[in-house]
Amino acid sequence: MKKIFYLIFCSLLTLSLNAADYYWIGGGGSWSNIANWATTSGGVVTHNTAPSADDNVIFDANSFTGPNQVVTLDGDIAFCRDMRWEVGTQG
Repeated sequence: MKKIFYLIFCSLLTLSLNAADYYWIGGGGSWSNIANWATTSGGVVTHNTAPSADDNVIFDANSFTGPNQVVTLDGDIAFCRDMRWEVGTQG
């Protein structure tokens, strides 16, 4: 019985280690455009694919370059594990 719990615990730990952080960059654009998904906030190194159900999506102060920019969900379904909005307001 202990072996089963151990295997389940190890499987869950492995699943959470596979999540990647995807930072939106470059202002407005399409969800599927990999040029808008950086590996770090404001970074220039981008991911090879759009986010999947295993990945964390982050919008922060480096995501948008001006007002009224939009991220368009252009596929049938857009997936992510977790979505964080860390964009502050000024005023």
